[in-house]
Amino acid sequence: MNWLDNLVSYVSPLAGVRRAQARMALDTVRAYDAAKVGRRTDGWIAGGGSANAEIAPALHRVRQRCRDVVRNNEYAASALDKLVSNTVGTGFTAKAPNQAMWDAWCDYCDADGQLDFSGLMELAHRTRRESGEVIIRFRPRMPEDGFEVPLQLQVLEPDHIDSTKTGPMPNGNYAITGVEFDALGRRVAYWLFPQHPGEIAGFRLNSLESRRVPASEILHYYRKRRPAQVRGMPELGVSLLRLRDLADYEQAELVRKKIEACFVAFVRTDDANQQLGEAKQGASGQRQEKVAPGMIKYLSNAEGVEFGTPSAAGGYGDYTVTQLHAIAVGAGTTYEQMTGDLSRTSYSSMRGGLVEFRRLIGSEQWLALVPMVMKPIAQRFQVTAKLAGKQREAIAPFIWTPPKLEWVDPFKDVMATKEAIRAGMMSLSEAIRERGDDPARVFAEIKRERDELRAMGILSDADAAISERLIDASTAAQVMNQQ
Repeated sequence: MNWLDNLVSYVSPLAGVRRAQARMALDTVRAYDAAKVGRRTDGWIAGGGSANAEIAPALHRVRQRCRDVVRNNEYAASALDKLVSNTVGTGFTAKAPNQAMWDAWCDYCDADGQLDFSGLMELAHRTRRESGEVIIRFRPRMPEDGFEVPLQLQVLEPDHIDSTKTGPMPNGNYAITGVEFDALGRRVAYWLFPQHPGEIAGFRLNSLESRRVPASEILHYYRKRRPAQVRGMPELGVSLLRLRDLADYEQAELVRKKIEACFVAFVRTDDANQQLGEAKQGASGQRQEKVAPGMIKYLSNAEGVEFGTPSAAGGYGDYTVTQLHAIAVGAGTTYEQMTGDLSRTSYSSMRGGLVEFRRLIGSEQWLALVPMVMKPIAQRFQVTAKLAGKQREAIAPFIWTPPKLEWVDPFKDVMATKEAIRAGMMSLSEAIRERGDDPARVFAEIKRERDELRAMGILSDADAAISERLIDASTAAQVMNQQ
């Protein structure tokens, strides 16, 4: 301590202790380089607001810019397609208490009458990736509509949410960017525009006035990154500036090449009538000259000609690849998947990248898509069927199976799975579910197929009784008759 600290401690020991504690806290803060103030951190402004305070003013602009790059940038469009195809693919399969009714409902669940359930999930997830969030609204139907289960789904863009609804509400609740909460912090309603604010068609009466829709009728699908976060932001937003800068860089390089290509030759001469090739008078009065292949031109010692030699941009390819790697990381995919460039990868590196990528896909599937969308839909479907008198079975959770994901070397993966089943490390049903199939359906299909082959007297080594025992046809026929 210095003399001032000693003096303060002598006069007031309590104040001296406080000064010592403050000095220790200040030393602790200064131990973090990121907390220091100096030349390296000059201009580094970091906000301290909540997730909603930071998202609300930026949500609309970031969302529109993400849509713009997906429309106009090949890499952004490719990254979006890869993420959607790996997460949803051809659709999740469900094992339901009333399977036949569920399968039938999946064909007419779209309120727009164009997609089935898998198509709706693909559309919802694509919107969530591109816009950061998506709205799925339950649409109950009347008995006279002719649906066995009077329920349909409508996928809406997040623009339908009235983000200006923020603050205390007349009923005592409060709203944050269009989502209404009660005093306990529970979502009770959404304020939605009946029509998209940017729709090209004529607006209906009062279509720009948001209406209160109970939260029980809305599924709000987004990825929650911070506690108490109400709205979703697209992950692609972190790479927007890099995508735009890369596009500008490529455009500048293209323009530079075009300008260099415009200058074929530079002729040095004092004779205004001297020409290098075939010349003619243009409509504007300027002389136009063309150099043809095979021409030979003699020049005096006082004259000369230099041909344009466009130079290559140093580091153009390396810089582009580096930027694309960063863009792919920000988008949540791999460089190879986004660009289709496999020239820099080997089998091991490709597989290693896919393992990590599929972990990210799995977290999106099981931590967001299934609990926020599919489980509530299955619950609402069964409740509606019960109320309509169509389902006698008890309401029970569905068993969801994600789409099958192909590996780099399918043979090695199948053999590894086969050995894991034989060693008792996993069940056959688990292996089938990992491939995106329903074990019950696979077993039923195998039994039906083998019964048909047995009835027709056809032997196949797909049956373990034949492939594993390595027996001749007559013995195999006897074994089949005994089964």
